[in-house]
Amino acid sequence: MRIMLLCLVMLAGCASKPPMLIVSPQVFWPQAPSLAQSSFNFYLLDQRSSMNTLVIVRGKKNQGYATANNLRAELEQTVANALKQRGANLVNQDTRSLTIQINQLQARVNQRPLDHEVVNSVTMTVLVQNNGNSFSKAYSGDSRQIAPLQADIAVIERELRVLTEQVLTDLLQDDSWQTFIRE
Repeated sequence: MRIMLLCLVMLAGCASKPPMLIVSPQVFWPQAPSLAQSSFNFYLLDQRSSMNTLVIVRGKKNQGYATANNLRAELEQTVANALKQRGANLVNQDTRSLTIQINQLQARVNQRPLDHEVVNSVTMTVLVQNNGNSFSKAYSGDSRQIAPLQADIAVIERELRVLTEQVLTDLLQDDSWQTFIRE
């Protein structure tokens, strides 16, 4: 009986903690001041249908986890800094605004007995309002990896961060919304 109790205590100590996922992308954008003399409001909205950034599927059981950091605030600060480096003046203004919506940002892990598959999806939309006219454009990226054994949270975190950086870079380098906001 004591051995059985000891085994139960040891197994309880081995129970896994929920994964701590931190997504903290950086933006590497050429320093040319393409937004010089541009003044506008800037907003970053998290419009995801689920705040679970990581979903782990084991058979018929799904477990969802939010990021350990404030993803929306961190992305907003990263993009605001990048816009300012390009010469933008982020101010409260009635006529011009730039809004970036996070529509999807998720890593979905299908954990199987001998391997796992990770599917990362990032979708963002740019909405620009300028003197009563509007412009919108969607940007997205997907990636997929299959690897043996148990999924490594650090690898999932890195892959999702890199994909998010790629989508943000595509969005920020697109001259179409920049031209519209400067008009």
